[in-house]
Amino acid sequence: MKLQIMSPAADRVDFKVPPAPRLASLEGKTIGLYNNMTGGADVAVERVAEHLSQRFPRVKFERYGGELRPGRPALSRGVHIDEEEAIRIAEEVDAMIGATAH
Repeated sequence: MKLQIMSPAADRVDFKVPPAPRLASLEGKTIGLYNNMTGGADVAVERVAEHLSQRFPRVKFERYGGELRPGRPALSRGVHIDEEEAIRIAEEVDAMIGATAH
C-alpha cells in the first residue's frame, strides 16, 4: 500500500507589481470599498469607512460587491472584479480598500 501525503497549502505565487503610490491625504477623496461577499467582509469594509470618515470628514465612499451596481457585474465569492470592471472602478475612485473575510 502506497501512502501519498498532500498539502492543502497553495503554491506560492510571486507577483512583481509595485504598490500604488500613496495618496498625500484622503480628505475630499473617493474611496472604493470592495466586499468579496465572504462572511464578514461587508462588516469589515463598513467599519473601515466609519473610522476613515471620522478622521477625514470630506471623504466619500463607493461600494462594490454583490449586486450594488445595476448594469455592472454582480460580484460574488465566485465572480471577482475582472480587468474591464477594474478599469471602470479606477475611473470612479482615488483609492480602493478590499476585504476578504470568513
